[in-house]
Amino acid sequence: MLTLNYIKPLKVSLLAIIILFLFSEAHIPKTKPKGVKTVVIDAGHGGKDPGCNGDVFNEKTVSLGIALKLGALIEKNLPDVKVIYTRKTDEFVELEERAQIANRNNADLFISIHCNAASNYAIFKDKNGKVHYKTYKDKKGKIHKVEVHNPKPFGSATYVMGISNEKGKLNTAKRENASMLLEDNYQKTYNGFDPQSDEAYIVMSLWTGAFVGQSADIASKIQAEYTKKAGRIDKGVQRQSIWVLWRTAMPSILTEVGFLTNPEEEKFLGSEKGQKYMASALFRAIRSYKDENEGVTKKYDDELEKEEPLVNENLSKGNTIDTSNEDEKDSTQVANAANEELYNGFIKEADDNYKLKKYEDALVKYEKCNELKPEERYPLARVEECKKKIAEQKNSVSAEEQQKKELKTKYNSFIASGDKLMTQKNWKAAAVQYQQASELLPDEVYPKEKIKQVDENIEADKKLAEEKARIKAEKHTADSLLKIQKQAADTVPTKANDLVTNYKDKTPKKDTVQKVKTNNPPEGKSGIVFRVQFAMSETEPDVKSDKYKNAEDVWYYKAGNVYKITSGSFSTPDEVIKHQEKIRAAGYKDAFVVAFKNNQRIDFKEAVKQIQNK
Repeated sequence: MLTLNYIKPLKVSLLAIIILFLFSEAHIPKTKPKGVKTVVIDAGHGGKDPGCNGDVFNEKTVSLGIALKLGALIEKNLPDVKVIYTRKTDEFVELEERAQIANRNNADLFISIHCNAASNYAIFKDKNGKVHYKTYKDKKGKIHKVEVHNPKPFGSATYVMGISNEKGKLNTAKRENASMLLEDNYQKTYNGFDPQSDEAYIVMSLWTGAFVGQSADIASKIQAEYTKKAGRIDKGVQRQSIWVLWRTAMPSILTEVGFLTNPEEEKFLGSEKGQKYMASALFRAIRSYKDENEGVTKKYDDELEKEEPLVNENLSKGNTIDTSNEDEKDSTQVANAANEELYNGFIKEADDNYKLKKYEDALVKYEKCNELKPEERYPLARVEECKKKIAEQKNSVSAEEQQKKELKTKYNSFIASGDKLMTQKNWKAAAVQYQQASELLPDEVYPKEKIKQVDENIEADKKLAEEKARIKAEKHTADSLLKIQKQAADTVPTKANDLVTNYKDKTPKKDTVQKVKTNNPPEGKSGIVFRVQFAMSETEPDVKSDKYKNAEDVWYYKAGNVYKITSGSFSTPDEVIKHQEKIRAAGYKDAFVVAFKNNQRIDFKEAVKQIQNK
């Protein structure tokens, strides 16, 4: 039987009947949940509702950061699970709508992420030195004490919907439910529920919900992960009458990741690293809960499981755990556990630094371990060992630094010499300098890159030299051919028979097989055509140019890389000889006759013989 001496029985009874009648349907699950296929992640507050504030960060920003990171981990590592967010940006979402998002999507799990805050009542002294509380009056005329930040409390807690509000602590529920006061027509939406009324929470707590056991299970796993990896102080699984937990028809929790009013915890929760650790802890708890519900037995060895455990930042600074709201037995256990956690964390950090030969850092940690547990011999022995190692390092550091300085000087000298030789295009000598520099300091990237550049330059120079040699050889061949053809032309007899007998075709062999490049000339007997060749060009000629105005029927073909220009097109040697004399008279003294068969250059004598045989 519930005793309510401090409230009006009739008011509470009526309120209970109204609330239970209006909202009981949301708590009756249609079927028993099987496994975890849909998870709704609720980032607390948002938009015009900042939630609680620290000196730098506010609740809506921190909760959204952790929520998005948690969702990303689920989507990546649990692809069979659908993730739904109540918000993904800085927007205001009504409390009732958050719960209904989960209900409409038949979610298997509802995770609401929030930050905690602690406060003291502000006081002042009157003229007589008497202490008074500062107060203010709300819109309803009710007087309240003014609250200010209390920087001492720190730690993480996770809430489920409970039978009663534990130890009468309603501050958390009132703070989280107060968001509804920012909604338009909130009294209509919530059917007169007053988030600041103690009576409303008493009625609310009468409804336990259908998933309290499952909610407590996931909550316990979350708290364990906070402690194991994220270095959080375990403030336990608690029960509160929080609206979104009351209105969701599935296992639901609201987790307070830490106190923004504690400066050290605020820095951690506001940092990228801190949010990553909190999201990882939540993910591991959800994965474990999912496996249990689906009958899966599996051990994980991924990066999330191998995450380096953290030491609580408040304990590292010597801040004590606030036990004002805890009984003596619990506070002693928490303090002992925290002391043991801190000692083990310092030992690990010290050992790691010792292995890395960071003896000064290791010494500091071992000394802290000795302070925590003076009876332990290991940290004390390590303190003496670190002092010896530090002394040895100081004795050797000057010699090492001098050696490094000398190496660096030689290295810089080789580099400067190599760079100078590079400007002079003395590639091979530069490569030698860079190679010596690289051997002195193998980790340096610059000389290796310069050696590659040298190789590229040498290869480029080689190709350029080959191209120049090829062009020179072709030019020499063309010049020689012109000379030979000039000499032959001067001795050409005027009669075809004498020409056939005495003609020596010294044109390079490749010309005799080179196909013509422009329009084909008319063919004579057996496809043989005689023409007069009178000029050559290294570039493709323009036959319409004034340069060739004294020649008629100008035509050219390409042999190798040289264009050879001809005039006329004749079927007999007598005709072409007469045309040769005409072309020479026109100013082309070096003109000589050439023959083609089927558009291919052939030996002149052979062409004449083939015509005569016909």
